[in-house]
Order: sequence, then structure tokens, then C-alpha cells
Amino acid sequence: MATKNNTVQIRNIFIICMLTILMGQFYINPFNANFRFTVLVIFFSLFLIYFKNYRIMTIAVLVGISAFLSQTTFFYLSHDISFENVIIEYAPVLLYYLCFGFLFKILKTREILDQPFNAFLSLLICDSVSNIFEISIRRIWNVIDFNTAIKQIIIVGVIRTTTTLSIYYLIRYFADKFQESERDKYYRQSIMLISRLKTELFFLKKSRDNIEDMVAYVHNCYEETEEEKLKAPFLKIAKDIHEIKKDYLRVITGMNSVFNSDAEIKYMSNKNILNIIEDNVLKLIKSKNKDIVLSVSYEQAFMTDEFYSIISILNNLIINSIDAIDSYGKIDIKTDFNGDDVEFIVSDTGEGIPKDKIEVIFKSGYTTKYDLETGKMSTGLGLAHVHSIVTEYFNGSIIVDSEINKGTKMTIKIPRKRLVREFEIDDYNIYSG
Repeated sequence: MATKNNTVQIRNIFIICMLTILMGQFYINPFNANFRFTVLVIFFSLFLIYFKNYRIMTIAVLVGISAFLSQTTFFYLSHDISFENVIIEYAPVLLYYLCFGFLFKILKTREILDQPFNAFLSLLICDSVSNIFEISIRRIWNVIDFNTAIKQIIIVGVIRTTTTLSIYYLIRYFADKFQESERDKYYRQSIMLISRLKTELFFLKKSRDNIEDMVAYVHNCYEETEEEKLKAPFLKIAKDIHEIKKDYLRVITGMNSVFNSDAEIKYMSNKNILNIIEDNVLKLIKSKNKDIVLSVSYEQAFMTDEFYSIISILNNLIINSIDAIDSYGKIDIKTDFNGDDVEFIVSDTGEGIPKDKIEVIFKSGYTTKYDLETGKMSTGLGLAHVHSIVTEYFNGSIIVDSEINKGTKMTIKIPRKRLVREFEIDDYNIYSG
């Protein structure tokens, strides 16, 4: 790790020195005065701001020496003048950067960048005072009026400081936007994953109840049977099933502890639910190389703490809609209040469902899908999961309206009081993607 850090530091030092040599050759002379202003100061200020792991005076010395050596070398090679006089001419350049760095450190400029006005004044002082110090050593007063020189130094200082801070704040703005985008992307992916896990947890709990019933049944068979040959197998089966039940309980407890952590988002609006669904569905459509138009809408916003289950329900329905569309089609997702219920409607222009199959599509294991490459059938658990969550967990209902070659419309109805949270909630527990 130390070797890697040293490599990065050496690379950064090299970059600083090379940019110093390059940018040190660009000057502005806005007032036709007898002294010039280098653009390097803008980059020097940015070096001091961004290379926070380096000491301020270290960067000041690096830039000062690099600027001094490059400018003296270029000037000496292009002019007929003694090397001694060239050094005397450009020595104040080194002093300028040392003075700038010292003032930058004393004024604690890095610590006040969140205060734009104070940061502006700090950088302006660093630039202007260092320039005054430099031209004092050069005795520029012999060829230009003192007051005129000071005004010009301040004007150029304002221009360079404004440019520096504009670049800094623009970069920070876009960096923050990028981080916000990445953070939102992470949350969306996490929510989709947790919604699937929450669904599986629901069925683990349901299976746990079935296992408990099975243990009781086998144990009852053990108690009632009079044949000694059957007692031992019944007892072993009961013990084995009991061990399986304990494994289930460990998994359920572990998953519950994760979902119930304080860091978990507690509430989400239907708008954000649909946004997450839309983002995920568009990616899925693209991965399947289908030309499907997706429409998402809601009439009235509401807040719910059951967003994981809702996302899982809608995601399963929409996956079926995508699979039902051959190449081209449309999928509409809507949510609205209807009396005492909240309705979620997913409709598509797919192949449709035969009337005699509508009653069985929610049965566990029923499927018409298979992989064209492997020939393996789908597990058929998607719609079964949806039906169980809607009817058993939410006490809701599912209405299917379908016509062959025209499409399918599935309407999920969930009691409003079971889903909508209308009490005052903590803003820190609301997803705001």
C-alpha cells in the first residue's frame, strides 16, 4: 500500500511540474505595461486546492522552482544575455509562488472554500500581495506609476481569482452530480435486490408454517402407529424435518435483522416506486432486444412502507408482459385510488392468455415459458408469488382481463388502509431518489 501511495505521489509531482513548465509560457499583458501576468497562477491555485494530501508549501516550492528553471532556461536560450542576469531577472518568480503559498496557508483558504465570498477574498489577497511583493523586488516603480501598477495588479487578481473559483465550483458541481447519480443508481439496484429477497422471505415464512404442520403430522403418526417397524422411521423423519425447520428459522432471523436495520429506508412514494420500476424495465427491455414502448403514470401521490413488496409484484407482472411481447409492443403501468382500494394496473399488447388458462396461471409450477436454447421450462413461481403476496399478505385481489393476440390487463387491488401511510413520517426515512 505504501509503495502504491509513493507511486501516486511521484506521478502527481511529475504532473504538477510538467503543467507548470507548459502553462508558465502563457502570459497576458492587458494594459501594455512593463510587466506581464502568467496564466500559471490559475493552475497553481487549483493545485493548492485539489492536492489536499500535499503540504501547501511543498506545492509552492515545486511550482516556484519549476517555473523559475523553465523560464530562465527558455529566456537564456532565446536571448543574448548572461546567465547571471537571467537568474537575477527571474528570481522574483520563485519568491512570488513562495509568498502566495505562505499567504494561502496563513489564510486557511482550503478550509473556507464552502464560503465563496471569503474564498474569493483570500485568493485575491494571495495573488495581489504576492504580485506587489514581486514587482517591489523588481523595482518596477522606476518605469510605471505606483498607483497605476496597484490598480492593474488588483484587476488582474480579480480576473484570475474569478476564473480559478469558477473552474473549481463548476468541477465540484459536476462531481457532486455524478456522485449523486451513482448513489441513486446504487440505491435503485439495492432496492430491486431487497424487494426480491423480501418476496423470498415471505415464502420462507410460509414454508416454515408448512414445515411445522408437517412435523406435527409426522409426530402424530409416530404416536398413533402400533407397528414398531414404522415408529423409528416416523421419528427420524420428524427429527430431520425439525432440523430443516431450525435452518429455516436461522435464515429468516438473519434476513429479518438485515431488513429491520436502522439504516433501512422506511417509506417511499408511489412516484419513486414507478421511477425505479421504469428504470429497471427499460434496462430489461434493452437486454432482450425488443422494441417496447413503456408508459408509467399515477393520478395521486401517496407514501407507503410496503414498497419492497409492491416493487416485487409489479416487477414480476412486467417481466411476464415483456415475455408475452414478441418483438414490438407496448406496456402501460398505472396506479390510482379506486374507492377504498389502491389499484396497480399493468397492461400489455402481448400474445394474451387463453380463457381456460386464466384460472391456473397463478398456480405454483404452472408455466408456458421455456428456454429456446436449453429447452428447460421456467419454474412458474413468478405469478404464484404475486398471487400469494396480494391475496394472503395484503388481503387484496387480482383481476385478469386478456384476449388472444391483443394483450393482457392485470389489475391489482390492495386495501388503501393496508398500503397507504397518511400519518406524519420522519423525512430521514423517506427515499428521495
